[in-house]
Amino acid sequence: MTYDSQKQKTYLFGGLSSPNQFVNDTWVWDESVWTQVADTGPPPRASFAMAYDSHRNKTVLFGGVDMNGNILKDTWTWDGTDWTQVADTGPLRGGHSMAFDSDRNKTVLFGGVDNNFNGVVDTWEWDGTEWTLVADTGPSPRFLHSMAFDSHRNKTVLFGGYDINDVFHDTWTWNGKFWTQRQDIGPPRTMHAMAYDSERKQVVLFGGADNTGSLNDTWELKVEIYPE
Repeated sequence: MTYDSQKQKTYLFGGLSSPNQFVNDTWVWDESVWTQVADTGPPPRASFAMAYDSHRNKTVLFGGVDMNGNILKDTWTWDGTDWTQVADTGPLRGGHSMAFDSDRNKTVLFGGVDNNFNGVVDTWEWDGTEWTLVADTGPSPRFLHSMAFDSHRNKTVLFGGYDINDVFHDTWTWNGKFWTQRQDIGPPRTMHAMAYDSERKQVVLFGGADNTGSLNDTWELKVEIYPE
């Protein structure tokens, strides 16, 4: 899901409606009800990522895994009415995470798995036209992690994720040039949701799973670990 700050609406696209049932419908939440607004656009998929580009007023969707298990590399934008495919180049990627850096007007992508389902460690940025590889070091290879952009401190925050051996609990920030590990003491978590609360200047995390199963707890990141 993404939040369109211009239209003040939350958009949801695709995913799994039931085991092995991939969908490609688009819904909008107007703070009262969910309304389906499209059933065309990107082909059905899961394990993709979306971020709202507040500079260009469009939601950006990239990659994922289709119903046949293929890793995808297509880029789409949603303007609140229509989906448009804008590129078919970039890294083959699924299980990655993205966040929009409103200070530099770029969508940041990290991690996920490649076409061999191997975890990757590279960082890419989308400038509205093309994807560019900007780093190949930083957090260890992982997928099903989450990212959010702290617009007060102008840093992208990454937390958690998973590899074939363990669930992570480390926190990293990206400043547009390099990654910095901030702590390694958070709750082990993967498949969680994370967002930045701009009014309270807090990164908020909900749910996901650890090594014991699914969870429904809520956490906030102490901002002292990455000062202004």
